[in-house]
Amino acid sequence: MENATEYRDARECGDARQCLDAARSGMRQVKKLLSRPSLDAADESAALLRDVEVQLGCVAAILRQNGVKPDVEIRAGVEELQNEVAVLASFFAGADKMITLWLDGIRSRRGGYTERGQAAPLVLVRKLSVEG
Repeated sequence: MENATEYRDARECGDARQCLDAARSGMRQVKKLLSRPSLDAADESAALLRDVEVQLGCVAAILRQNGVKPDVEIRAGVEELQNEVAVLASFFAGADKMITLWLDGIRSRRGGYTERGQAAPLVLVRKLSVEG
């Protein structure tokens, strides 16, 4: 994966900006993948998000190791990525909740109950006559 290579290079040279740029690149790729949902896109997005997490950890480790206060650009970049990740996390949590509730509703209706757990109204069938 391209981002993993960027991470190794940035970690080796100790450049926080390179790690931050790699994390931004990963987030751009995630956004592009999520705009075309598929199973493959979901798997690739998950891997990219893990890599973004690693990149941000690399930035933090480099800054801690060097003992310097990050400049405004790096701090703003990290905060921007944190906000984007928080929005994605909120989106995924909301989507998960919606799908879970939707599936629960389907199961309860098929089981003869309403969403509140009460017996579903009976559906009357027109009178049939069988001769034979």
